Amino acid sequence: MAITYWKTARISILAVTFTGVLLVIGRLTLSPSTGNFSLTPFDFPESVPLTDWQMQESTPLKISDNSQIKVGRKYEYQKNNTTLEIEMRYVVGTTGDVENMMKGHTILKSSPGKLALAETQGVGFYGILPQQNRLYLSSCINPRGRATVTAEQFRYNRNTRDWNFNRILFWLLGKGNIQDQRCLWTQMSIPLDQTNREDAKKILENAWVSWYGWWQPRFPEP
Repeated sequence: MAITYWKTARISILAVTFTGVLLVIGRLTLSPSTGNFSLTPFDFPESVPLTDWQMQESTPLKISDNSQIKVGRKYEYQKNNTTLEIEMRYVVGTTGDVENMMKGHTILKSSPGKLALAETQGVGFYGILPQQNRLYLSSCINPRGRATVTAEQFRYNRNTRDWNFNRILFWLLGKGNIQDQRCLWTQMSIPLDQTNREDAKKILENAWVSWYGWWQPRFPEP
């Protein structure tokens, strides 16, 4: 009885392995070039709700050619006398290093300083930075796993979240890599001329939780 069981199990394992090998061979034959995968076109919506805030306007962000950033949009919200600005960028092929992104694509690129890391349970990591009389909150919304700021955090998400059946099948069919190196880079800021830094930080953190909750389940398809 035991011999029959193990014989059946071995045949099943061999069948699965053989099928996997055939799929890999077929993938390499039909799509031998790796790393140059096309992405489903994506654009940010013109309007995004944000709890307790009134949206004022949104405008597309200018994106440079040959950039890892494919599209971007700036949103502006108002609550009482406070104006909140949010810049969203769809980044592909990234390492998830938010500080490096800030150096290359914002008004902070001359001297962005060091992000102060913080974490919200159930949401993930974000960085706080005062600069030019504004307080900034910046983070990377991941396709799977919590939000990240550093390359190490982003890589951990990829190593623990992307090795699943759907991503492996996605790769076997020649549609992309197993590891999903995309991110919705979010940068929020408010002026410090009408509030102190601690109150500004609380305002940004509350807005960030609501913003993340809306975007994470709507992460664009690859």
